Amino acid sequence: MIKSRKVSLSCPTKFHSDYMANQLERHALLNEVYTAHPKKRYINRVNIPPDKVSFLPPIFFLPFLTNKIKIFGRLTSFLNERLPVLFDTWVSTKIKKTDVLIVWAWAGLETITKVKKQGGTVILEECGSCNKFQNKILDEEYKRLGLPYLKPTSTYIVNRELKEAALADYILCPSQHVARSFIENGFEEKKCKIIPYGVNIDLFKPFEIEKTDFTIIFVGSIGVRKGLVYLFEALEICKAKYPVNCLVIGKVDVEFQKIFDRYKHLFTHVERVEHQEIVNYYNSSSVFVLPSLDEGMAYVQLEAMACGLPIICTPNSGAEAIVINGEQGYMVPIRNSQQIAEKIEILYLNNDLLKIMSKKAYATAQNFSWNAYGRKLAEFISQI
Repeated sequence: MIKSRKVSLSCPTKFHSDYMANQLERHALLNEVYTAHPKKRYINRVNIPPDKVSFLPPIFFLPFLTNKIKIFGRLTSFLNERLPVLFDTWVSTKIKKTDVLIVWAWAGLETITKVKKQGGTVILEECGSCNKFQNKILDEEYKRLGLPYLKPTSTYIVNRELKEAALADYILCPSQHVARSFIENGFEEKKCKIIPYGVNIDLFKPFEIEKTDFTIIFVGSIGVRKGLVYLFEALEICKAKYPVNCLVIGKVDVEFQKIFDRYKHLFTHVERVEHQEIVNYYNSSSVFVLPSLDEGMAYVQLEAMACGLPIICTPNSGAEAIVINGEQGYMVPIRNSQQIAEKIEILYLNNDLLKIMSKKAYATAQNFSWNAYGRKLAEFISQI
């Protein structure tokens, strides 16, 4: 029995907040939503009552525009840092009394303070790892690769997030990796509630097609954080022995371009694919590889699994809840191209094992629909 609660949701853009709002509405928990995402784009993916959503003008379009004009780099950084604060101030003046507030990190300090004073419970939504942790691991990696770390998360945002996490009653984490990143920075384990994200299983599903080639696929931004250099090194090892193919989908980060160019003869690159079309690329591939150094919980892993792809990933990709090593794929340590190559080789040489893992990956993904996510979230809220 889900106890009745009034739940307000505050998210500056979209992320998965529309799916979350839809699930809260399904469980008769949604009170109101605050966002600065464009209205038509916010309510077109799932069913959310428009009268329950308050829209701030789409202020985050400004840094999008300035980022396109490269000479405004400092302005873009300033806007990315300060616009969430402006959004937070707006929500704090608008929000009505609520039982529970779910608020996105970086953009909720004033709103959290107000709701706490009114006696409400606050859940801080953390899509990614603790920024203090992220800065540390990426600083290490940029140094390993001999690249300048030009865009660390600012001290202002790092400190703001830590204050929000300290004030909140709970930290909502999509993975064990995210929870660990906060625990390592002084937060109690019992404060971290882990609920993995869902996948749209109506869109992402396997097709009945014959695969004649063995194709590795990666989908995501192409840069240091994703650990792509370790996939590229693994491809060098594999291609020296076997005729494997690799498809890399995503935009290349500017600072990663030289490393990308060094290895681009090893794979086919597609810069952009519409979200609805990615299912076709998954279904034409054999295995999905995500060697990330830091993620919250990458949606692409579940999307690939829902299409029947085994995955090779790291614990830092946020996949610990969805992958048992040797069952739906393989979990390898970060920064280990040799182990990535070994797992690719195992699957290339053993088609029967590939098929078994494919079935297990598909079956597991069915347990991580957005409806399943909503049920777990509603149960958690009812226990508060």
